[in-house]
Amino acid sequence: MEFHLSSGADAASAVWHSFLRRSDVKSRDGTVTLVCGAIVLRAGADADAGVPASDIGEHLGRLLDIDNNNNGSNVSFLVGGETFHAHRAVLAARSPVFKASLLGGMAESTMPCITIKEISPAVFAALLRFIYTDALPPGIGDHELLRGLLAAADRYAMGRLKAMCVQELCGSLSTATVADTLVIAELHHCQELKARCLEFFLVEGNFMEAALTDGYVRLMQEFPGIMDELREYKAEYDSIGPLF
Repeated sequence: MEFHLSSGADAASAVWHSFLRRSDVKSRDGTVTLVCGAIVLRAGADADAGVPASDIGEHLGRLLDIDNNNNGSNVSFLVGGETFHAHRAVLAARSPVFKASLLGGMAESTMPCITIKEISPAVFAALLRFIYTDALPPGIGDHELLRGLLAAADRYAMGRLKAMCVQELCGSLSTATVADTLVIAELHHCQELKARCLEFFLVEGNFMEAALTDGYVRLMQEFPGIMDELREYKAEYDSIGPLF
């Protein structure tokens, strides 16, 4: 004897108001067979239709790899002696600063080639790559490049890129880089990165090693008040022992 129980599409909200009686499920050999079925629904219409993941970043990124005569570029940038070709609309869509300069009433809006200062070619190339692909360059780990990219993100009001640089820097601090990174954090108002650097200084042995770097000398020259903040942090970590 078998009993098949099923429910419709509204099974999630179904409530059983009565149950089978013991006498209804008795069989001659003393066994009962329960047959259950489950239907798993995929989330979202795209999954049901087999729609592939978005690859717009990959396609836009290819524009940077095509010869400038064939990629439809309409503006170029001269950075440290190197020329970069780009598209005004793409840059304007990604950065309010680029939008104001390239599509607004500023002089750059009519200039075919714009000179960019205080950014290295490597940093500008990484900035363009992010603008077109919404991703950091593969395998990026150079702290100097990341610090420069963070500064560029702040300059062009690109919050997502700035946050990604902060995340990368926070996760890879060392005694050789922490002082320079703290300088960047101070210059560009990155409180999370600043706090992480101060905490790193307080780890036993880190301060003495970091104090021997050129970055530490620069830190003390530009932000001498940082020592007071270090002492305040030290007061919260007395168990670490003397640092100064």
